[in-house]
Formats: sequence, structure tokens, C-alpha cells
Amino acid sequence: MKHYSIWSNYIFTFKPLWQQKRRIALCFLAAAVLFVAVPVVGMMITSMMIGSLEQGISMQHFVCRALLAFAGYGVLSMAKSYLDARNDGQYIEARTALFLMDWIKKDLTVSMEQCEDAQIQKLKKKSENCIWANEWGIEGFMRHNLDLLKSLLGLFVYTLIVGIMNWKILAMLVGMSAVSAAAAYGVTRYYEKIKDPLAEQGVTMGYINREVDDVQSGKDIRIFGLGKWIVGKYDQAIKKCRRLYFQRDIREYGSNMLDTALDAVRDLVCYLYLILQLSQGMRISEFVFYLGLVAGFSNWIGMISKRVVSVKQESDNISELRNYLLLEEEAPSGGKLAETDRIEVVFDHVSYRYHGAEEETLHDVSFRLASGEKLALVGLNGAGKTTIVKLMSGLYLPTSGTVYVNGISTRALDRSAYFAKQAAIFQEPFQTSYNIAENIALEETYDRAKLWKVLAQAGLDEKVKSLDRQLDTHLGKDIAQDGIMLSGGEMQKLLLARALYREAQLILLDEPTAALDALAETEIYQKYQTLMQGKSVLFISHRLASTRFCDRILLLAEGRIQEQGTHEELMQEQGAYYQLFQVQSKYYDKAEDGYE
Repeated sequence: MKHYSIWSNYIFTFKPLWQQKRRIALCFLAAAVLFVAVPVVGMMITSMMIGSLEQGISMQHFVCRALLAFAGYGVLSMAKSYLDARNDGQYIEARTALFLMDWIKKDLTVSMEQCEDAQIQKLKKKSENCIWANEWGIEGFMRHNLDLLKSLLGLFVYTLIVGIMNWKILAMLVGMSAVSAAAAYGVTRYYEKIKDPLAEQGVTMGYINREVDDVQSGKDIRIFGLGKWIVGKYDQAIKKCRRLYFQRDIREYGSNMLDTALDAVRDLVCYLYLILQLSQGMRISEFVFYLGLVAGFSNWIGMISKRVVSVKQESDNISELRNYLLLEEEAPSGGKLAETDRIEVVFDHVSYRYHGAEEETLHDVSFRLASGEKLALVGLNGAGKTTIVKLMSGLYLPTSGTVYVNGISTRALDRSAYFAKQAAIFQEPFQTSYNIAENIALEETYDRAKLWKVLAQAGLDEKVKSLDRQLDTHLGKDIAQDGIMLSGGEMQKLLLARALYREAQLILLDEPTAALDALAETEIYQKYQTLMQGKSVLFISHRLASTRFCDRILLLAEGRIQEQGTHEELMQEQGAYYQLFQVQSKYYDKAEDGYE
């Protein structure tokens, strides 16, 4: 992971702000000027009023001066308050308009291999904190930098005046403030140490939140009485976070105590000096003015020391965000597939090792899925079947060897265009809580006539017609209280309709009917056999009898192809496939499964 300099992060954050949201940038600058001008003008007015009394001017002139001065001061104060309130919303506007959508797009396109990596999950959590929070990350960087700009501008103005008054006091003020800044920097160093542990606990709590919110998981949680166990796990993560934050807060408390002590010494010395000057003839109006300057100078120094630390901290957070945004996407630009209705996939000596794994999941696998062929992939759990599906789909890239799609390596392929030519149906069906039409089309706009056609082909049209809202019926009750739940067989028909609507040339079926009974499974496969004519199909099933609608069968064992051929050829060989089939056939009713 790359570490970016603060200057680089300034360019990353504020260059698009100046180019695309200059109005906001100008409001920030105006707010900084007024933030310094208002207290300076206030001190000047106070000093002027006391000076006027010292001069013995008439009450009429004194009232006129006071009214004019306070009218001007009121205008400045109202302008400052307006900009402060306006900027509070503009921080959010800048963050969401300039950076949030980039993060969401990256989150949706980062490669599956990286999504499943534990280190990437921690990086995602840290970048998520950077982009979604109001006080951290991008928005925190903007806020703290505006505060820093205000403090630097105020320090510059006050330094000119205090320096003219007495350079020794100025040196003392700066020296004590440097000690305070060093203490604050120590707090930041500790925060750097706890960022990764905090992200780990954030990943854990996020996982528990998803499981608790999931309706399907809720059934198991209640039946097995897992509530107490889950609460305990969540409580453990919270306690770990609290311990880390407590250690950080202790350091912040110590830094603040040191600041308070230094401020007291600094102010005491300066006030004693000013009292001495007063006794030697300094005018009261000057005394009041300088008193305000010393107090203000201390505030500027304190703000600068804290804001420099905060800016450094948020700059590091932005580095995490930028590293996440630079992750490889799932669909890089590359070789375009020709406009064709045919897809051929070739595995050429392909091996694959998962990140952090000691051994390869696939070892030197070679086979060909011809255009229009139905290829079954069978084997025991852990043989590598799902890994082959992910490699064929382009979600994974081989560790070694090459996967070719119509002659183009998936490493050089425009995977976005390739995804558009395929449809995948996995063991855990993907559905949204939107209506049936959108669940099939996977778009907000759709062809209703085409939807009814594919529903009829899939055998789900009568079910949908029986519903009050038909195609507009929601699935699940997350969004609409009148939403429905489909049975396992009905959901498989909906997924089949989705594949037909997409007009995909490559169909990937990864044990889609694992939760169905034999009769429902047979019905689904009969539809596959009828409706998938001319399409390239890779099919995984744990029931070997259902593979008979396929043209060819591959038996995978320990990451290698052990046998391949038609069902009849493999049965005649009486090898591993034959033995598995004989074992399974004992548990199925032959009439139900449709084999002899």
C-alpha cells in the first residue's frame, strides 16, 4: 500500500473542489478571513471606546462612535455566522459530490479476489470511515484545514502586532506552544497504531450486523438460540474498541492537561509584563488591546498545534481511501469480444491458489467448453468446482495458465463486456427487495411483453398472474409490507427467466437446485435442456443423475480432472464417476429422478 504525502493529499482533495465547486472554496476562504477579522475588530472597538473615554469626548460623539462601530461589527458578525452555517452543509456537499460516488463505484467493481481478501476488507473498512463520516477522512480533512487556515491567518495578524510590542514575549509564546504541539503529535502516533485493530473490529461488527439483519439467518438464530452467543461476540468487539479508544483518550487527556498548564504559565508571564508596562505609563486602552492580543495569540497557537495533528491524521486516512480507489477493478478495459451469439471457453493448463493458501486449489486443469455445448462438472466438496466457475466467468484470474474466451485471454479481456454476455445462477439465489420485473430485468426500465414471454418459458407466469400487483409485486418485505416470498422452485424459475431475459450466450449453473427435492429439480433441468439450446452451459450439481441432459461430463478430484466423457462412456469405464453414481442411485427413487 502506498503512503501519500500531505501535499499530495491536498491536491487530491482541494484540486477538484477548486475546479468543480469553486463557489464552496470561495466560501471557505471568506469564512477564514471573517473568522480572524471579527475578533480583531472587536478588540479594536473595545480599545477605541476606552480611548475615547480617556480623551474626554462628549457623550454625543461617544454614542455616535459606538453606534457606528457596533453596526459595522454586527454586519461582520452576521456575515461570519451565515458563512459558518452555510459551510457546515457545504462540507457534506463537497464530500458526496466529489468523492462519495467514486468510492461506491469502486466498491461495486473491485475484483472478487480482492473482495475476499482479509487485508482488503480492513482497507475497505478504513476507507469507508474516510468517505462516510462527517468529522473524519475527506470531510474532516476539509474542516481541519479550514480551521488551520483560520489559525494561521490569525497568528500572522497577531504576530505582527505582538512582535512589534515585544519580540521576547513572542519568542516565549512560540516556544511553549511548540512543546504543546509535540505532546499532541504523540497522541496521533498512538492513533496510527490502533487504526488496524479498530478496522478489524469494525469488519467483525459489520459481519454480525449483516447476519442479524438477514431474514434467512434469523430462522437459524432463533431455532438454535444463538441470540446470547451473537450478542456476546458483538460485545467482545465493542469492548476491544473501547479499550483502544480509552488508551487514546488517556493520551489526549494528558496532552490537554499539559496544554492547560503551559497556557497558564504563558498567560501569567504576559499579563505580569503588561501590568508592569501599565504601571510605567501605558494607556489603559493599549493595555486592554494588548491583553486581548496575548489571549488571542495563545488561542491561535493552540488551534494550530491541534489542527496540524488533525490534518496529519486525516491525511493518513485519505491515503487509505486512495489506496482503496486504486485497487484493480473487475472489468478493466481490454480485448473486445466480437458481436456473436457463440461463446467458447478454453482452460489451458490453469492453476489457481487463493491468497494466503498453502496449496493450489486447481492444478494444471485443461478442458474446452465448446460453443453451444452443455458441460457438467461434478466432484466431491472441495474439489475446486466453484473456483472453475469463477475463473470461467472472469471473476478470478488464473495464478498460472490461461483461460481463453473466444480466443482472448481473460487477463486481456474487456470483462465488463464479457459479463454482459453471461448469466450465472448460484446455490444461494440473488434477489433484491424490489419488484418482480426489476428482479428479472435487473434494470429500472424493462420490456413488459418480453418479461411475460420469459416468465411463460420458465413456467412462472401463472404464479405471477395470480398476484394482485403481478409484475409490480415486491419480493420480501424490506421495502413493501405486501411483498411476497417465493418457494425454492419458484425462485429457480425466476432465475431462469432472468437468464432468458438477458439473452446470455454463456450460462453458469453452480448447484442452483441444491435445496430442491428431486421432482422439482427434474422439472427445472427439463426446462434448462429445452430453453438452453445453442447456448454454452457449465453446470455443477451434487446429483449425478441430473447431469444426463449435458453433452459431456468432467469429474474433478483434488483440483484435477480425473475423468471426462458422456454419461454412458463414464458408466462403461466403471471408474470414479461410476462408483459415485452407484452410491447416489441408492438414495433416489428412479422414477422421480428420471433415469433408468
